Amino acid sequence: MLKKYLWLGGGTLDIWNKFRCLGTVKTTHIVIATFFICLTLLLSVAFYYTVLAYKTYERRFEVMSLTVRLNIDLKNLYSEDIEKVDLANRSNQEKALALNAIIQPLFDDFSKQYPNYCLGYYDNRFKLIAAQAPNLKPFILQPITESDICFVSNESDKLEIVENTNSVGWNRKGTISVTLPFSVDNILIGHIWATTKTDDVYQSVFEYSIGVLGFLAVLLFIPYKIAMFVIRKLRTQLSSFAESILQDDSVQIDTQILPELNPLLTAAKVHSQQFRTYEAIVRNSNDSITSIDLDYRIKSINPAGQKMYGYNATEALGQEIFILAVPGGISELKEVLDRVKSGEEILGYDMKRRKKDGKVIDVSSSITPIRDDQGQIIGLMGIHRDITERKQMEAEMKRLDGLNLIGKMAASIAHEIRNPMTTVRGFLQLLGSKPKLLDHKNYFELMIEELDRANTIITEFLSLSRSTPIELNIHNLNTILSKLLPMLQADALKNEQNIVVELEEIPTFELNEQEIRQVILNLVRNGFEAMVAGGVLTIKTYLENNQAVITFRDQGSGIAPEVLQDIGKPFLTTKENGTGLGLTVSYNIVHRHGGTINIETSSKGTTFVIKLPLKRTLES
Repeated sequence: MLKKYLWLGGGTLDIWNKFRCLGTVKTTHIVIATFFICLTLLLSVAFYYTVLAYKTYERRFEVMSLTVRLNIDLKNLYSEDIEKVDLANRSNQEKALALNAIIQPLFDDFSKQYPNYCLGYYDNRFKLIAAQAPNLKPFILQPITESDICFVSNESDKLEIVENTNSVGWNRKGTISVTLPFSVDNILIGHIWATTKTDDVYQSVFEYSIGVLGFLAVLLFIPYKIAMFVIRKLRTQLSSFAESILQDDSVQIDTQILPELNPLLTAAKVHSQQFRTYEAIVRNSNDSITSIDLDYRIKSINPAGQKMYGYNATEALGQEIFILAVPGGISELKEVLDRVKSGEEILGYDMKRRKKDGKVIDVSSSITPIRDDQGQIIGLMGIHRDITERKQMEAEMKRLDGLNLIGKMAASIAHEIRNPMTTVRGFLQLLGSKPKLLDHKNYFELMIEELDRANTIITEFLSLSRSTPIELNIHNLNTILSKLLPMLQADALKNEQNIVVELEEIPTFELNEQEIRQVILNLVRNGFEAMVAGGVLTIKTYLENNQAVITFRDQGSGIAPEVLQDIGKPFLTTKENGTGLGLTVSYNIVHRHGGTINIETSSKGTTFVIKLPLKRTLES
């Protein structure tokens, strides 16, 4: 039952929503038409029941009058003839037959005068119907059962009126019956009744009502047509008004019928022009502009936003704004939106966003609440600018500043540190060769190894100096890699790992072979160290946008976000014996060649992508 009511309620609501969408003019048209129809029907129904009540009362009075007349004539007949009949020593059936022979002619006479009535007499002494007209023989001399609607009336000592409107009475018609007690010498001996059909009453009242309905319809049709004429004029005026708002300011409309529209039209044109201006600004803005409702669902997104995030309008509208949040960043974004939802304006808030293809970008967001005419917050609007390149440039500048500082330090102190280290290393070798100190030879060798390791760090320091000259010659990147391949395969075999090389044709161009070898060795060894036994390191070379590209893809566990954001900084290492300068040196070398290093990492591995510009090519 509950489901039924819910379904009915939902259907009613749906009809109401459709009705509201018809527009003011059509709605008014329907309301007025409905009003006149309902008024006509209401007046017709009121007339019907008023006349029905009057006609029923009139018919009831006729039946009562007939019953009273029959009662008077039956009393006269009783005093003249019935009392003379000897009913002693007879059965009730015989007594009733004798009584019927005397009074039946009286009822027959009345029946001829009033053919639409059924008349009868019930004798309480015999508990039988003693007379009835029209003479329906099967019912004469029959008792009345307790289930009969007249039983109570015939047992009463008062006048009873029984009205049956269920069309189950005499001859299967609705009836009005009046039962009148019949007394002789103040002794109740029976009941007289008269019954008449009421269908003709209902039929005549219905015919009257139809006539009145037609009259009212004609009468009310005139004001209805007048109202429709006015509405059509208003509709034409309002349609012209609406079209004028959307047209140029030079378009004029006739407002004679509704002069009140003139100031409204002027204000509407101003707002319409402002709206078109704002719409053009949003559409042509280079920044992403989006609006969301209070449930955080996207309501609008401009072309720049679609381009920035990779979603077209069809895909984005109706979706939650959290589809643009990075993994783990939903709570931060919701916290920001909740602050704006409470009325706060947030300007220049930097956060990360995720594009449709999964790529993460940096954006600077300004988010403000959208309010209605009453000042209530109905949504949020955000302006977002892609600052990924700016962030990368800032990080690169910070990294280069660090490299520059370290390079200057290396250039100024390298020789001062190396000279005493060379002297110390020579004496350690001399002491280690003396027979008296052979027992301590292991210690001398350990010290020499540490001095060599320190010398390696100093050498890497020197490579960071911008003042270090770079010698460029024509080389082929695939050739350099092929020369290193046997050594790389040996390292892979030692670590129980595999290396796969996929080389596409690349033209020769200017580069420093020694430095590029160092970059390749650094990245390959980092890849080996990032994988467990059985891992595969893949090296690829190819051309892209007039650049030579070399990639190193390992199958390690990826780089942690907190490490990734600082990668390339000096002394940043996750190895127990690492110096933290390998990637720093590699970044510096690639930068001096005019190239870039990009990193793509996930839980399935990391890929380093090096792009070197083909400054000068040579036909092979």
